Amino acid sequence: MSPLTPETLGDLLAEYDFDNGCVTRVSIDDPFTPGGATARVVVDARDREHGWPWTPVEFRLSGLRDYRVEHGKGFSGMLYFDPVVSRFSDETHGELLYLDFDPVDGPGQYEPVDAVDVVGRSQCFFAAEHMTWRVLAPEASPRLAAAGPPGDLA
Repeated sequence: MSPLTPETLGDLLAEYDFDNGCVTRVSIDDPFTPGGATARVVVDARDREHGWPWTPVEFRLSGLRDYRVEHGKGFSGMLYFDPVVSRFSDETHGELLYLDFDPVDGPGQYEPVDAVDVVGRSQCFFAAEHMTWRVLAPEASPRLAAAGPPGDLA
């Protein structure tokens, strides 16, 4: 698992293109302990280095403090831009990382000014104490598993 922060986001985006990608799985494990919940989000992205095949990328967020995934209100799971990672202080939990899959105009075009900006605007975001990412096998994505072998999904 590679760490995901505002400083390391560029490493992820150098390898994977999330434009026209798709959120295919969101799992929240909440044991109701002081450490908070853990989220697992799987997104199909294009692998820039290996001929642009669709590849599932998993994000793990521990110490999950807030999130939103709205269905049917404009967010369909389809990504139009690369995700944005921001760091803001929270009055209750201290410093949190915000992973936004629904940035207004994409990274570099719009940078949220504070946590309230992300929470009030995004239809798909996660706020957590720690974030990591890794690449999964194609069958880990419901969409890719249903499509069959590489090349069957345009």
